[in-house]
Amino acid sequence: MIRVILLSICLTAPTFSLAENITVYKCVIKGVPTFSQLPCALDAQAITLKNVNVTTAYSNTTASSKITDTSVDDYLKTQQINRDIKRYQLAIKQYQQQYTEKKQQIDYMTQDKANRLGASSIANAIATKTSALKQSYDALIGQAQQQIEALNQQKEQLSQQP
Repeated sequence: MIRVILLSICLTAPTFSLAENITVYKCVIKGVPTFSQLPCALDAQAITLKNVNVTTAYSNTTASSKITDTSVDDYLKTQQINRDIKRYQLAIKQYQQQYTEKKQQIDYMTQDKANRLGASSIANAIATKTSALKQSYDALIGQAQQQIEALNQQKEQLSQQP
């Protein structure tokens, strides 16, 4: 019976702390700060550390932690939205550059190529090809702009939440 009592005391003793404060001594030995439980030199500086019970310290803040967690989550979502917006803006710039490069290639059309396209003249072939190219790139740019608008709306909703 005594063994059971001693065993239970030994197992539960580390979970209880009777000491309110802990004293640590700081010494400078050969220019290096050293900390010890016992004075390590004659000029040892005593530092008192407050003993904090972690379970009671964090149990009282559970209600406020929900607010912090949501605000952190909202912040992270906002940062991700900002990255996505920048990615779509970069894609729009790339689409515009690609359009400009392809438009320049179309402008160098020859009569032979215009004939193969079935156009009556070079100008007609250039106009037809440019129109088709513009429609395809306008669609891509429009989709990216719609994504940016949707992301901005999500960002606005996150900023309006309490």
